[in-house]
Order: sequence, then structure tokens, then C-alpha cells
Amino acid sequence: MQTVIVGAGPTGITLAYLLARQGLEVTLIEATSLDRVFRGEGLMPSGLDALAQMGLLELLDHIPTQVIQRWEMIIEDCPIVQINEPDGLQTTIVPQPAFLKAVLGKAEQYPGFRFVQGSVQSLLYESERVAGVSVNQAGASQEIPADLVIGADGRGSTLRRLTNLHLQKRDYDSNLLWFRLPAPLPAAQRSVFYGFIRGSESLGAYSSWDSSLKLAYILPRDSAGGKSFDWKSVDWPARLAAIGPDWFTAHLQNHAAMLETPVLLNVVFGACPRWWQPGVLLLGDAAHPMAPIRAQGINLALRDVMVAANYLVPLLQANATASAIDAALPQIQAEREPEIQRAQQLQQHEQGQANLIAQTAILRWGLKRVAPAARPLISRRWLSRQRHLRYGLHPVRLHW
Repeated sequence: MQTVIVGAGPTGITLAYLLARQGLEVTLIEATSLDRVFRGEGLMPSGLDALAQMGLLELLDHIPTQVIQRWEMIIEDCPIVQINEPDGLQTTIVPQPAFLKAVLGKAEQYPGFRFVQGSVQSLLYESERVAGVSVNQAGASQEIPADLVIGADGRGSTLRRLTNLHLQKRDYDSNLLWFRLPAPLPAAQRSVFYGFIRGSESLGAYSSWDSSLKLAYILPRDSAGGKSFDWKSVDWPARLAAIGPDWFTAHLQNHAAMLETPVLLNVVFGACPRWWQPGVLLLGDAAHPMAPIRAQGINLALRDVMVAANYLVPLLQANATASAIDAALPQIQAEREPEIQRAQQLQQHEQGQANLIAQTAILRWGLKRVAPAARPLISRRWLSRQRHLRYGLHPVRLHW
């Protein structure tokens, strides 16, 4: 039986590897280069556990990584949260292109795996069931038949559009401006994720796998439309430097000329009420695009992959009927949906809290007043609220 997977991001490439490892025929299609820029770099404990179960965790030993060992949230020079990661459960920052190429190399060891560079133009149908895809490769069209097509092509999913699987968006009142500063922090600070709030402005900062400083500026949605200010004309080195504490200000000022032009990330956030059609299944951001909070996109996608493999491998190995395969698709969604909904609720809550603090001067004043005495309690409660974002709602075990 032939499975076609559209999208060679973390979702598609790991699922293709698992299917090929089980002796199945799988074609992985990718429209762009694996060297493109990815935003999802953070593997939480849940994502690292998924890679361990897939037998892929060892790949991280051969690519550059950065471990986050501590979290600090600072409001107008006053530390509010200061807490270390539990031993052995640190968040790990990885370069997605290097990781994807490493998984691709392992998948290519199996005879049933095929990688196709091209863009899906349309779907093939048999008796109103999807039966493959039509792919454009360098101007030439190729039809690839399939017993099952899986859309793993991200938040702007072509498969979602072609199948008319509606995306129901959730409220999320912020976009992001992403910055890269290729000037590493002092070694002692590279393992810390920082969150800064000053006045109404919020900024996240962390050291990435290449030791560069990555910055995420919270941009209210009306700002993206130019109603608050023209962000393209802002003196960003000065503006960002003013948000953080003195050491951060000095670092940005000393390397202001190196700050790269910001990239606007329009947040797409929500889920499809239905992830499937006869012959098609959406997974990862194609089915439920996540907000940037705590890198949930890549981590939840890897857990999607394990659940999908658990259902699909025995059916595909047994040459199951189309109706039997289609019957498994809503079961995959039903198993994954509670965790997706919970994670999105937590993302909304956390972003809402940050926005509330940034918008409310009296709240910032109160937090700074109580912080010296209450900081350990605030830090522990913050980490406790992160539990489902870090570990998932419940254990997920890969059977194959």
C-alpha cells in the first residue's frame, strides 16, 4: 500500500520515517528547500520523549543544540520569575534544517521510501475518495496514486485548502516580530530564556543553537496594520534595548549594527473541527496551528505522529480496505484533540496574562512590590502551570 505525505517538516518527515521503517511504501513531497528558515526550534520534554521513542533522539548528538536551563521573567528591572529547569528535563533548541536532513538520511535507508521535490497542485479521486495527488516538478506534472494522503504541510496547508477542511480560528490578539542578533551573550547567560516587560512592551529573548540571540517582540494586531506605529520605520536597536535591564541594553547597544531586519510572523491559531476526509488526514500545524508560546507546534506534532503511526501501521501492513483506513482517521483526531485543546487554552491564558501585565501599570507596580518576598512562590506556581505545555496532557506511547 502507498502512503503520500505532503510536507517535509518535523511532522511529515518523522511519520515518513516511521512508516518506511515498518516496511511500508511512502512518498514524501516537499515544495521548498529543507534549508528554509524555521521558527519552531524548541523541543520541550514531551518532544524529546517522542524523539526517544522514535529512535531519533541520538541525532541531536550530531547537530548543534542549545539547552535552556533557566527561565527569568523581568518587569521593569525587577525579576518576577527565576527558576531552573528540573534536572534532565531541559528545553533543547535545535536547527530544524539540520535535524530534518538527518531524519531524511535515515528514512532513505529503507527501500519503500521516496522523496519528491515538488508542489501539490490538485488531488486525485476515485469514487469520491482521495486517491493520490498531482505534483508539479520543475514545470512538469506527475500523478502519484495513494491509498492514503497525509497533509503535514504546516499552518498554510495546501492540503487543507484543497480538501475544504475549514480552520476554526481562536482569538489571539498579538503577532510577533522576530529578530536575530548574531552576537552571543556571555556563556553564563546562554542557557536562560528571558521575558522582559517595560511599560506596554513585551520581549522574549533566548540564545539559539548557533549562539545567536533570538528576540520575539510582541506586536498587537492593530500595530501590524499600521494603526499604532509603522514598525518598518522603527529604530529597533534602540527600542529593543530600552525594554530590558541594563546588561541587555548594553549588549544591544554594543552590537546595534548587527541586528538583522525583523520578520513579521502573523500568528495563525486554531484547529480544524474535522481533520480528515475519505483518503486524507491532516496532522500537526495543518490540522491545528499553534501560537508561538512554548514551541508547542513541533512538540504536539511529534505526538500526533506517534498516535497516527499506532493506528495506521497495522492497517497499512495488512493491506486494509479503504473503508477500514478511513474509519481510523476520526479515531486519530479523537485521541489527539483533548491535548490540542488544552494546549491552546494554556497558550491563550499565558499570552493574555502577559498582555494584561503590559497594559496595566498598577498590576506591574504590585508585582514589583511583592516580588522580593513572593518570588519563589510565583516561580513555582508559574512552572506548575507550564506542566501540560512541557509534558503533554497525558503519556503517549509509540507501539511500532
